[in-house]
Amino acid sequence: MRPGETVRKIIHMIFSLLLSVPLMLSGFIDPGIIYGVILAIGGTVYSVQVKGIPSWLRAGMQLPQMRQIESVIESFEKLINMVERDYERRSGWLGLISGLIGGTSSYFIFGRHVIYGLLGLALVDGISTIVGMNMGIKKIPFSDKTIEGTVSGFLSFLVVLSLLTSDLTGSLMVAIFSSLTELYGIEDNITVPIVASASSYLIGMPILL
Repeated sequence: MRPGETVRKIIHMIFSLLLSVPLMLSGFIDPGIIYGVILAIGGTVYSVQVKGIPSWLRAGMQLPQMRQIESVIESFEKLINMVERDYERRSGWLGLISGLIGGTSSYFIFGRHVIYGLLGLALVDGISTIVGMNMGIKKIPFSDKTIEGTVSGFLSFLVVLSLLTSDLTGSLMVAIFSSLTELYGIEDNITVPIVASASSYLIGMPILL
């Protein structure tokens, strides 16, 4: 396993949890506005990464006063090269844009239950992948995931939800649905937050933020 894979998942977990910040700012600004702006920025970054920097912007970066910014961008690109997957080098940062789509869609459909989706994205997807890549041995049928990784992600999500909600039964159901989605979803960065948010909403789990 590449060391970058673990780093990538840690960044993924941090990024997922940071998507809950707009909920914390709801007393000052509508979270929907922030999520919309974030999605637009993410889409723009994805487009630039796939299509390349526009020629006018590339020319502007050659100005002396822009050189420091260019060095920051180069450092960022080195980090990206370490953590991005092979298909992302070919077709763009799919993980970034799909995570934004999954998180923002969950908010616009299920409101503040999105926090369950973001926790699921961080824990079910993040923990299961890290443990699976480093310690996983037994593969799960019809999936490239491992039993060790899936159980770790499931238990971490279950424990966190149980502590936050004091509802063991509801937490168990949300964790089960989310783990199954992580195993067999087409793009887990989209499906896991939506399914976790949807199940918490339908079960009637309490609002956390």
